[in-house]
Amino acid sequence: MFAYLKGYVAYSGKDFVVIDVNGIGYKVYTANPYEFRKEEEVQVFTHQVVSENDMSLYGFKTMEEHDLFINLISARGIGPKTACAILAMKDMSGLRQAIENGDAKYLCKFPKIGPKTAQQIILDLKGKLVVPDAALFMNNSLAEALEALQALGYGDKELTKVKTAFKDIDASVDEIIKKGLQLLVK
Repeated sequence: MFAYLKGYVAYSGKDFVVIDVNGIGYKVYTANPYEFRKEEEVQVFTHQVVSENDMSLYGFKTMEEHDLFINLISARGIGPKTACAILAMKDMSGLRQAIENGDAKYLCKFPKIGPKTAQQIILDLKGKLVVPDAALFMNNSLAEALEALQALGYGDKELTKVKTAFKDIDASVDEIIKKGLQLLVK
């Protein structure tokens, strides 16, 4: 629903921060709330998780963390809290490498991950974790457009085409989505 929030950190809790956006406080769960300083102006990439009993917003300082979170919660047995615990370890490259190499023993070093869950993560995510180019995510319009295209059902391979085509182009979100859809239909 929200691609990102831009505002000030009003409060930090044990597993969340409150981001004040024009007088409205958004409670955003995050892997490392202590990375955020009170009164600091931040831009947090977000993902909304809706379940039967809850509706929560999860936030990340980088689009890379955001994308890894999305991939992790798509694995069977990994919920948003577990995904945040994994991201809190700040070992994204090691995590990706362990998944690609099928190293279940390494994955068991992460909190809340046992041998069965580690095997399930490998089974569900091997080959799906594309290492993002950090420069691509400097453009907020591109990041928002990619999230919209992902919501429409396009996968990482298709989104890579759009990322490459628009990485150096300054365009609005609507323009990127429109031209991106034209590119993907070809």
